[in-house]
Amino acid sequence: MRPLPSPLSFKPAAGPATAAPKRAGGFALAVKLLVSLALLALVARSIDLETVGGLVLALSPAAALAAVLSLAAIAVVSALRWGLVIGAIGSPQPLARVLSLMFVGSFFTQMLPTSVGGDAVRIWRLSRHGVAVDRAFIGVMLERISGLLALVLMVVGGVLWLGPALSPPALGYFLLASLPVLLAGLGLLCCLDCLPRGLQDLPVAGRALRLLAEMAADARRVLLAPGLSLVLLLLSAAAQFLSILAFYFLAEGLGLKLDFAAACAVVPAVILITFVPVSFAGWGVREGASIVMLGAVGLSGDQAVALSVLFGLALILAGLPGLGLWLRGTAGRARESTTPLAGT
Repeated sequence: MRPLPSPLSFKPAAGPATAAPKRAGGFALAVKLLVSLALLALVARSIDLETVGGLVLALSPAAALAAVLSLAAIAVVSALRWGLVIGAIGSPQPLARVLSLMFVGSFFTQMLPTSVGGDAVRIWRLSRHGVAVDRAFIGVMLERISGLLALVLMVVGGVLWLGPALSPPALGYFLLASLPVLLAGLGLLCCLDCLPRGLQDLPVAGRALRLLAEMAADARRVLLAPGLSLVLLLLSAAAQFLSILAFYFLAEGLGLKLDFAAACAVVPAVILITFVPVSFAGWGVREGASIVMLGAVGLSGDQAVALSVLFGLALILAGLPGLGLWLRGTAGRARESTTPLAGT
């Protein structure tokens, strides 16, 4: 008897319904690549590429290793946070599985054109382990939100610490506004299950509203529980400090004068600005944000770009364990799909 085909190998026939999303996805990818290239070109015009190249090549191996290990440790801390969240919403998973999926998600976050690409992979892989897609989606989103809250709090603290050193002033106002906007969004999220029930029966938006209503109840369960929310906030702050440490180690490895307090003030803002989904994996946006934010603490544009490029490369290296875990899982699924049924 012939072995059963793998579900992953099945592809529906192409048609108008499947071709349109593919075209839209291809167009979005092309736009983000162009935006990254355009931003990098603008950055290149404002710096000395030879100086930047010399700085990058001068990085000490010890500093590079310390930065990569710091960034890899973020996946461990984030996995602990994610495990607490999905346990709180009634979908507990073994820590080893959560950690593995977090590393896989971290890899795809760096390789896919959007910063949430890794989240989509996590949702899909978690659903393959028996968790309903809606529950997997809610768990990942609430884990992300808890991390974003700590990041925004640190950004606001950094802007207040920098004071008039941050220029232009409009950037400071924009970053400060991120906190009330986020809090207002969280307040709205927690109330979405109070909408009239009839809205959930609408033909197009009904399913999304039902999902949001379910997410509202889970958000209150996670974000408004004093003990759990405090632990999540501390884990999220630890993850951000690991990113700051990576920047600091890289600066030390280049011999740059960036003290740890200054790094704590500016690095969270660079990370937050990089979340703006207009470029490929943040490239170009991160370099521009680094020039502005690191310039506020005395670094030149050349130094800021060198640090940003090295940070981006370190992120890719830190995500490589996720590639190994993905390939191992893919090989395991392939073996399962080609194993003949017992007794045939």
